[in-house]
Amino acid sequence: MLVKPKIIVLLGSTALKNILGKEYGITAVRGKWMERKQIQYMPTWHPAALLRDETKKIEFWKDWKEICKKAKEMNIEMEKKS
Repeated sequence: MLVKPKIIVLLGSTALKNILGKEYGITAVRGKWMERKQIQYMPTWHPAALLRDETKKIEFWKDWKEICKKAKEMNIEMEKKS
């Protein structure tokens, strides 16, 4: 494998179902860490869902903060763009 990610962010139901399995629903597992083969997965809302329903932006922001926190715990540098 050329790339060995430690964290993968799954944006939306399609990504979730294709990567982790059809038995999962985005509403039920959004914001909850899942682990497979030593990779941490964070399912969250797809950007299109945020455009359709602005109330989801708060949940997405909470998920993003958790992703940043986990990256810091795992000593992963997150690139900051100005």
